[in-house]
Amino acid sequence: MILVKPSTWPLKLNIASIIMLLLLAAGCGSRGGKPDEIKPASLERFSAEVDIRQLWSRNLGKGAYDNTIRLRPAIVGSSIYAATAGGEVAALQAGSGRVLWSLEVTDFYTEEEMANAFTDDMDLITGGVGAGSDLVVVATVAGDIIAMNQSDGSLAWRVPASSEVLAPPVIDGDLVIVQTIDGKIAAYKAVDGERQWIYSASAPLLTLRGTSTPVIYGDFVIGGFGNGRIVILERETGLVRLDQRVAVSEGESDLEKLVDIDGHIEMTDEGKLFVASFQGRLIGVDARSGRMMWSVKSSSVAGVGTGFGNVYLAHADDRISAYNADSGREIWEADELLHRDISAPVSISSFVAVTDYEGYIHLLAQSDGRMVGRRKVDGDGLPAGLVVNGGRIYALGTGGRLSVLEVR
Repeated sequence: MILVKPSTWPLKLNIASIIMLLLLAAGCGSRGGKPDEIKPASLERFSAEVDIRQLWSRNLGKGAYDNTIRLRPAIVGSSIYAATAGGEVAALQAGSGRVLWSLEVTDFYTEEEMANAFTDDMDLITGGVGAGSDLVVVATVAGDIIAMNQSDGSLAWRVPASSEVLAPPVIDGDLVIVQTIDGKIAAYKAVDGERQWIYSASAPLLTLRGTSTPVIYGDFVIGGFGNGRIVILERETGLVRLDQRVAVSEGESDLEKLVDIDGHIEMTDEGKLFVASFQGRLIGVDARSGRMMWSVKSSSVAGVGTGFGNVYLAHADDRISAYNADSGREIWEADELLHRDISAPVSISSFVAVTDYEGYIHLLAQSDGRMVGRRKVDGDGLPAGLVVNGGRIYALGTGGRLSVLEVR
């Protein structure tokens, strides 16, 4: 469920409500002036061509109250680092799921700080997990960035962010890059958390609740914002090298003007950047030259993935489309998962995988989009999507269960 936040007051609407309100504004809907109820598509039977097998799973702790909190595990070498919204952080052995260490993020707060920052029925960890440079990094509802040592989970440093963090921090060598919901990207020194630079984008009055995750490409940091623009920043200084508009606000109401870039941004090894906005476009950019390669009109919240020479887009209505990465020509479209709140597509082997609100993993063929595999993993949902590493799928459900699977 995707929520909406204005910049100055905590109004929250899910994505289905946004669509209904847009239909009302356009004078559409069923008889009587009310828009038709949006119902998730029922899952139809199909002939499975592959098996999604669970290798192991482990319950890490308390799940999230807020469905916009989408915590993802991080894999470094043979270890997995994961966190739950309830405040648990753990390191596990990737092959067996054996716990190497675990802790409560509240361990890093005094009783007085906890009384001022946390309340009952509140999600404690809102952003994560970032891992690299011997650190594990998460963000808390108190507005802090907390870095722990990978070896034992001990505190390395804790610093305040400019606002709430909903995306995983990104660790790149000597820097930790963090994006906040107030339209800022900041770089912190990995050694001690000292802020090295901060970039601020203009923030519209109303935005989707969430942010994209910054992408590192060589000496540059790439970010997308609620104003429908992407920027390429110099990694060392935060200076702007490219500022590209992805979408233009249209319509009269604040809802109709929403053009957020909140979903996954994809950067290929060849320097091709693919990014989509809500109520805007999907674009392909040559990041090395800044040249726009192509664009197609689209609307997406979850974002994009790549593979097989294609770009895979999760539309706002949960259709999945494949576009040729060089030309933007549509290759295929799949609509079996309409309104099931799917995640950003990820590639594994010759398949593309997404998750949905009921906790299913769906596998589609990269060649033509046909459904080839399905498995239910977490009945509370898998809103954070999937991490693919070394031919394995890692999924952390809303209920706090971490599952590791293989496609066979």
